[in-house]
Amino acid sequence: MKIKIRQVQEMIKRKVQEAAAQGKFQDYAKGTYSSMINLLRKGRVKNTPPFSKKASGPGKSGLE
Repeated sequence: MKIKIRQVQEMIKRKVQEAAAQGKFQDYAKGTYSSMINLLRKGRVKNTPPFSKKASGPGKSGLE
């Protein structure tokens, strides 16, 4: 089975378009992650319920 040059060009074009679409999402995800980190760096985020309790001491489980 021979593959014609036109078919190869079409397959490559599709793969490049898919990769470009994934790259756009990666840029979006990177931006939201960095904005989340910047928010946490401000220090104005209040402690909320699973993190408002003091940590367990040595020899205690995390559930106590």
